[in-house]
Amino acid sequence: IIQSVTKLGQILNKEKKSVQIVNSLEKRIQYIQNSEKKTIPKVLAIEWIEPFFTAGHWIPQMIEFAGGINLISKTGDHSRRMDMDEVIRSDPDIIILMPCGFDTDRTVSEYGSILSNNSAWNSLKSVKNNQIYAVDANSFFSKPSIRTIDGLEILAKIIQPEKFENLIVPDNSFSKIS
Repeated sequence: IIQSVTKLGQILNKEKKSVQIVNSLEKRIQYIQNSEKKTIPKVLAIEWIEPFFTAGHWIPQMIEFAGGINLISKTGDHSRRMDMDEVIRSDPDIIILMPCGFDTDRTVSEYGSILSNNSAWNSLKSVKNNQIYAVDANSFFSKPSIRTIDGLEILAKIIQPEKFENLIVPDNSFSKIS
């Protein structure tokens, strides 16, 4: 993302503006990444609900920067299918639903129709502790752009709520599912 902004600045002969944007983005990333975290929760990011797909690519690194331990997938790996047994074995503290191309409202709706009455799902610690979140994957997570930095801030608010309670994120960018 940073390299793309720099390259666009060169192509458009707007290097000064691109340097300002890059500096701003890097400060936001460093603020999240370098903030001290008291606890490091285990986080499972789910890119698709039926069938389950774990979020891969850049999402694992974003979770780690935001102060969580990413479960199942690794940075740079493709998103991949997983089953309920794998979800149960991973024992996440927090689950973040981010179906590719969905906004928050559609994700909450899909959750209600697919998972809310699933007994295996409802046995998860994260479900019992009301630590299930829907995010606007279409705007902040599904495609790399400067809005991905907003996505990092959204993850920080979810994963480390006390630390980042004053961080301002876009309206309707995430929702706690209860």
